[in-house]
Amino acid sequence: MDLTKQKSIKASLFFHLVIALMISLLFSALLQDFAYEAKQQIWLNYIEDKQQLYEFQNAYSEKFGELPPIPSVNKSILSTTDKWFVEMLDWIQTWSMFFISSLCVFFALNRFYRHRLKNPLEILQNGAEKIGRQELDFYVAYEQDDEMGQLCDAFEQMRLQLKDNNQMMWKMLEEQKQMRAAFSHDLRTPLSVLKGYVEYLNRYYPDGRLSKEKVIETLRELDEQTQRIENFADTMKDINRLDERKVNRKLMNKASVLKKSEEVLHTLAEKYGKTYSIQETIQQKEIQLDIDIYMEILENITANAMRYAKKEIRLELVDIESWLYMNVYDDGTGFSTEALKSARKPFYHELNENEEDHYGMGLYLCDNLCKKHGGKLSIGNQGTGGAAVKAQLKIK
Repeated sequence: MDLTKQKSIKASLFFHLVIALMISLLFSALLQDFAYEAKQQIWLNYIEDKQQLYEFQNAYSEKFGELPPIPSVNKSILSTTDKWFVEMLDWIQTWSMFFISSLCVFFALNRFYRHRLKNPLEILQNGAEKIGRQELDFYVAYEQDDEMGQLCDAFEQMRLQLKDNNQMMWKMLEEQKQMRAAFSHDLRTPLSVLKGYVEYLNRYYPDGRLSKEKVIETLRELDEQTQRIENFADTMKDINRLDERKVNRKLMNKASVLKKSEEVLHTLAEKYGKTYSIQETIQQKEIQLDIDIYMEILENITANAMRYAKKEIRLELVDIESWLYMNVYDDGTGFSTEALKSARKPFYHELNENEEDHYGMGLYLCDNLCKKHGGKLSIGNQGTGGAAVKAQLKIK
């Protein structure tokens, strides 16, 4: 049996030790037998009447079927050399079992380590050192199907998870960097306007060169720009709360979800002067849903669609197994090539003279909320024109 092919490390270790002990017993028995015979030969040299001994041995053998041992000789009559040999042979008989067993077990464990532990431990150690250096582009591979193989597989899964977490962290850092840059860029506009109006008032108001109506108009403009900054701050607050937000799924009645969706679209249609339609094919009467997240996603997507639609938008609600799909279509010009790549990034918005108060956070928030709810957000264009935004939420 090849011990290196034992699947279980415990079984392999057991067989290594059993064979080591068997070998040690065999060699110990042979060595002790050799020591016994050697001592018998030494004592025989000191028997004066060997003929009488042989006669006694023959008679004993005929009666009992075996030879009797040669009687030991008092060590005081032994020569110095024979005395040393006898003491050495006594020591061998007493301690050979212990030393040979220890030696065999040592070699067995050494062989076991070299064949079953050394390679995977080196792999794991090298992997740990690379992880310590933040080098995650390697692969932990150990082909043996045993406990160490399972440990290496678990280590590989940990490496992959660390790599994913690292990539996610770098992505978050990059998003934060982009967010700070966009924050500075977008905040500069209302601040510049405020600064311009303040300079205008400082220059002309002290001399009485501004009419009451002009002052009121300027103050109104200042209030609008202040409101823009306040809205911007609220948006940033929403972003900062995203990581802390928990999903609270509850069993929601389909009719209740549809009613709330209808109310949102009706309100937005009146605000933007557009029309809408809802197509619903939800088969389940009740669905597990965080209604607050659902409503926030719906409001952002449909408001975005209303903003860019020419006349109308269409909402489709479909459930497939454990997923709810919220698909929103508009009859606008659709996403540009740049928007398809960047619309889900924070603060992204295309230049539009009618969108001064829009900070481009809607799809970014929706994308993150969909992920919170176990789903994802997809954007694209329809073949006939117009944008298509699809939110997928896990409902089981």
